[in-house]
Amino acid sequence: MPHTPIQKVTIHNCGCVKNAEVNLTRLHALIGPNDSGKSTILRALRTATQFATKGFTQDEGREFHPFKPCLKEASVDGSIMLGLESSLGYRVNRKGESLSEMALLQGRAMLSRGQLRHLTGESPLWTSKLVLNDFLDRVSALESQLAPATLVRFDPDALREAVPLLPESEGIRFVDERGQGLAAVYDAILNRDREAFQDIEKRALDLFPTMKGIGLSNVDGQRKAMMATLKDGSRISASEMSEGLLYFLGFAALQFCGASLLLVEEPENGLHPSRIRDVMEILRKISETAQIIIATHSPLVINEMKPGEVTVVTRDESGTHCKPIGETPGFADRSKVYALGELWLSYANGKDEALLLKGGARE
Repeated sequence: MPHTPIQKVTIHNCGCVKNAEVNLTRLHALIGPNDSGKSTILRALRTATQFATKGFTQDEGREFHPFKPCLKEASVDGSIMLGLESSLGYRVNRKGESLSEMALLQGRAMLSRGQLRHLTGESPLWTSKLVLNDFLDRVSALESQLAPATLVRFDPDALREAVPLLPESEGIRFVDERGQGLAAVYDAILNRDREAFQDIEKRALDLFPTMKGIGLSNVDGQRKAMMATLKDGSRISASEMSEGLLYFLGFAALQFCGASLLLVEEPENGLHPSRIRDVMEILRKISETAQIIIATHSPLVINEMKPGEVTVVTRDESGTHCKPIGETPGFADRSKVYALGELWLSYANGKDEALLLKGGARE
């Protein structure tokens, strides 16, 4: 069953973002200058879905695990709100040292006034007695639509690491956002769906023509690492595999990891320009059953997107600004001349994207 995407995220005082609202699609890209808030928006999505699915734990020092929520980083009140289909929504708030959450219907809380469940050890929001009976069915629908987000920020050193294998009883997953566990993921794919492994291998061989095959090596009695065989018969260990091949294998494996919301930072990293299209094809295919939000600096990534799938993010002293690229001045005429990524590149300045967002001739 296709995943129901988040349609909108509204952020107030989260990390460097003062106020921001972004309308999202199944496959969506955030572009703009460095330090504009793109990564913070991804982390806000991860924070909200982690709270919504009761995915956080706290230690004796009240530190959150598995990661630090950005809501705790500011000294002023903050919130993250997710807008879903059927007018459902979810919001997590921070007021002082207190964290609370609520379910929303058409922007209004579905909880009795003043009865916000504090995020301690209580049951998830949708089983809370604080929910009004008239809305129980809608809250149940909210529960079925929200799942923890998976952040992807692949690092070649992590992708190369030798790792223990995944038990048959566990789902296919990476150990962390950097891609540690790649060999375990491919071992699971090979054992559970050999045809899928062969399909990835065939595509890899088409893209990297010096290779004869990909596989796994036994580093010791418990761990495996990726390896490749060249056409001349040479065996290439994980430490010698190219970053481009490792990145491709990482992205190709994501479709088997079962995530319904993927947050991808700079998928272009380490890839030859001609490989970016291949990775974007993979991500678009995954977006048929999941939602993927990308933060990128690559016009080649944006060339593979549609205008409604791209939001320009900028930040100045007044706050964070998010504008769909298709709503920028002169877009209709400009898009007749440029591909989408080239349009951005031609009118961007890396600071405030003034020519793109306010119009005007190229300098």
